[in-house]
Amino acid sequence: MATKNIVVPLEVEYLEKAAKKRGISRTKLVRFVMEKVVNDELVPAILGDDDLSNVEPPPQKYRRFRNPA
Repeated sequence: MATKNIVVPLEVEYLEKAAKKRGISRTKLVRFVMEKVVNDELVPAILGDDDLSNVEPPPQKYRRFRNPA
């Protein structure tokens, strides 16, 4: 299954320099890097095998009417 349109804040200046050095767009650079990570299964090598579920708390959902429980 292909995943599309994921929004992730990235260091734009670094990506611009790296893409310009290689003569491609930032989008193509990021796409190439992500394809390389997925194809070579580099996630465990980059992140290790630690549990990362608590790294970033889930976004708080807006609820218009909350029950005062």
